[in-house]
Amino acid sequence: MKKRKITPGGLIYACAAGIWLITTIFPLYFAILSSFKDDQTIFADFFALPQRFGLDNYISAERMVHILRATANSLLLSAGSICLMLGVSIMGAYVTARKRIPGSEGVTLFLIAAMMIPIQSAIVPIVQMVSAIGQRNNLFVLMVIYAGINLSMVFFILKGYIEGIPKELDEAAMIDGASLFQTLLRVIVPVAKPALSTCAITSFLFIYNELPIANVLITKPQLKPISVALLNLKGDFGTLYAVSFASIVISIIPTVVFYLIAQEKVESSICSGVVKG
Repeated sequence: MKKRKITPGGLIYACAAGIWLITTIFPLYFAILSSFKDDQTIFADFFALPQRFGLDNYISAERMVHILRATANSLLLSAGSICLMLGVSIMGAYVTARKRIPGSEGVTLFLIAAMMIPIQSAIVPIVQMVSAIGQRNNLFVLMVIYAGINLSMVFFILKGYIEGIPKELDEAAMIDGASLFQTLLRVIVPVAKPALSTCAITSFLFIYNELPIANVLITKPQLKPISVALLNLKGDFGTLYAVSFASIVISIIPTVVFYLIAQEKVESSICSGVVKG
């Protein structure tokens, strides 16, 4: 049998696959296994299989930090922020891509400057402004903040995508009597679905996992998102590792489900980007 030759490209691919396996699959695998163990078993033999697959740690996670409610809060924050962000961004991107409006270049430069500011340096001003208007522990205010943080990046992605859409589509719609808003809603939005899906997915990952701002602004237990609720598992005498692993597994499920639902749109956006490139 002919010996298979190892090419440099194949070696690089194998190394990349190995790194991905070690950094992604193995931690998830051990997190799932550890969620069915107790702390003593985890420290005694981290690689051992659970003696039984019970739901004790998952029940403890719900009892201690209300993990399901925290997950629902995070999903609500993500959905509200994404809808607000995409609604504002698509309208602004469409107008600046299609119309010559005085001052639009200044707005574009302002958004570019906003992208250069690290979010960590904006936490103190954000907290001061929210505290000044007495709106801490308000999920809607947190939605607006998250939408604003992601607005600049999403605006430029959508603006570049819309500029690649032929203007003849707009003109044909307007000849048929469509208004500017109707043209945006019925022509541009359907064509730009791949870009909208990509923006939604990247923003969802940021919002769902965001911790510093939520940890400062949300102090009521019933309003805490998943990232803040997980901090409560660290007690005065140490971290409850088994319950923490169970909570992490629960928190991962919405992200996986969201990606599986949007997978077709993600692949479509990649193919569309290659064709446009």
